[in-house]
Amino acid sequence: MSQENVEIVRDAVVAFNRGDLDAWLDEYWTDDIDYRAVEGALDDHGPIHGKGAMRAYLQDWIDMFDDFKTEPVELVYAGADQVIAVLRNSGRAKLSGVETDLTFAVLNTIRDGKIVRGREYWTKEQALEAAGLSE
Repeated sequence: MSQENVEIVRDAVVAFNRGDLDAWLDEYWTDDIDYRAVEGALDDHGPIHGKGAMRAYLQDWIDMFDDFKTEPVELVYAGADQVIAVLRNSGRAKLSGVETDLTFAVLNTIRDGKIVRGREYWTKEQALEAAGLSE
């Protein structure tokens, strides 16, 4: 199951970049998704519950940048039903024209072939610690 879960997370990132949020949410996320941006980050509005809230969260990012994309830097099997995705977001801010390049980690929990929970962390090490692992 470990390789399958890693592939689910990888495929979800690839699908996100195709730009159809509704199809992406339907295919890769459970209806009861429980997600959280990095606590205390500018985009942290507290817990995100359900596909509608998840879509709104990501749509804000997409609307803020031209050529917004997410790339998987590293995918780490974190045991049982968990996968850590080290991701790189990039794009050009629509208002300022400033290029962004943000790398962070997400601890994903998989249930029945879909992501049911996600927690963002500033670093891979923080995500590993949250998963009960250390490098």
